[in-house]
Amino acid sequence: MIIQILCNIFEDGYQRVERDAWISPFFAGANVAFRRKALDQVGCYDEKCVTGEDRDICLRMAGAGWEIYFEPRARVGHKNRLTPRSLVRQWFGYGYHHPYVATKHSSRGLRVYRPTLERGPSAIYRSLLSTRFPVHVSIFLTPFLAMHMLAALAVLLAVLGQYIAAAVFGGLTLAVVAGYFRADIRRRNILRAATFVALRYLANLALLAGGLLGGARLGMLYVGATFDYKG
Repeated sequence: MIIQILCNIFEDGYQRVERDAWISPFFAGANVAFRRKALDQVGCYDEKCVTGEDRDICLRMAGAGWEIYFEPRARVGHKNRLTPRSLVRQWFGYGYHHPYVATKHSSRGLRVYRPTLERGPSAIYRSLLSTRFPVHVSIFLTPFLAMHMLAALAVLLAVLGQYIAAAVFGGLTLAVVAGYFRADIRRRNILRAATFVALRYLANLALLAGGLLGGARLGMLYVGATFDYKG
């Protein structure tokens, strides 16, 4: 399973390049082919990229005027991590090293991205705010982030004695949680559903934590996009 975090490609053909390169479609390196002429023009993979090298080269291709084409019949096998520990380490590494690619393809500034509501052959995030700022800040407003922020507000309000407001935010938290895990909860096998819920939660938590720590290492705030089912 190769998960595209920032782009959810539903249709075959040439993919649209977004104004904000950071949310343009890209393909995982495990299942992509490049023209030799394109590689001669933009160069090969950046060896400084511990992860995100596939995204980096696709962005460089797009910046040089090349287009990317999705052919759904081209498939490869991919071996997943075999233990929860190795899965968490893998996703933490993704989050920790992605900020390097972010700083490479965008300048200092405050950028906030929101999920899109429509389905289509495009990025699943849109730019909500982009302005000058002394430091590099990139924040993706994901359902995963929302449910933790709402839960934190509910707890804080309860501690302050605002029980009605706490109950409201608690209800909102449950609604977001139900929406976030709906695809896993629908599985008929309860044990399998619980396993998928736990694994996806741990992977996204590791991804988010890795992004925060990796961004701090580079002097930026990076709240990355998590894997959220759409539609």
